[in-house]
Amino acid sequence: MANEALRATDDIKPTLTDEEVLEFCKTGLLTLEGVIPDSTNRWVFQYLDEEGADPHQLVRDERFIDEVLLHPAVAGVVRSLLGANFQLPEWMANHRLVGPEAARYWHIDAGSDFERACNLLQVFYIPQSNSLEMGPTLFLPGSHLVPITREDIERFGHLAGQVPTTAPAGSVFVTAYSIWHRQPDKVDQSTRNLLKWVYWRTTPPARDWNARPDFDFAGADYSYTSNYFTGGHRKWQSVPRVAEMFYWLCGKADDFHMVGGSGWPYSSSDPGMWSRSR
Repeated sequence: MANEALRATDDIKPTLTDEEVLEFCKTGLLTLEGVIPDSTNRWVFQYLDEEGADPHQLVRDERFIDEVLLHPAVAGVVRSLLGANFQLPEWMANHRLVGPEAARYWHIDAGSDFERACNLLQVFYIPQSNSLEMGPTLFLPGSHLVPITREDIERFGHLAGQVPTTAPAGSVFVTAYSIWHRQPDKVDQSTRNLLKWVYWRTTPPARDWNARPDFDFAGADYSYTSNYFTGGHRKWQSVPRVAEMFYWLCGKADDFHMVGGSGWPYSSSDPGMWSRSR
């Protein structure tokens, strides 16, 4: 394992569009299925299978940096959401399960503050395929903007709208740091690795992804619909939070002004919302 300084990221090109960034603001989750090649997945899995393997060492490994941390599909998303010169992780964990394991509680990670900002991204990578029997991590899209205490969230069980990370080997899940997540029951004898790390912002937010000049800020749909967030107050509360986060990412935080009542950012295109006025 190499011990060299963290790699510069100033030459990474963004890959997301306005619509894709807005979708991330709504869900707090972006899935890249099978983007890491099988050759990489095999050596990473073999390394993690070695006695005394330390996943933390991977953040300094030049091959892992090239093939995973700075893979164009992964780094392009990170560059889009965190801007130029984002910081590579300084630590890495592996949520490794061998054989059956009982389910764990829903939780949010330490330091979650549910800000309408995006200064860091929490990323998960599976070097092996995940099936339902392997206890794939569950995410609740849209939950990253719902303030809750760790103690309150632990009482929930199955939640409508939860998304399992059932995906092929080499899949990467880019998440807002405060997204709700948990491990369900693992019932088979296989080994499941789940590498986890954080990228950090180093520059002020700016709309420097693959933006288009005719994007309609006033007419965009900032609502998010899922089985869990469809109902009443949850959907109403999500709309201004999503809009504020999107404006912040665009570097337009000072331009975000709620009209109040049925006004912007609520959209007339959604039959469940009052008409927009701005």
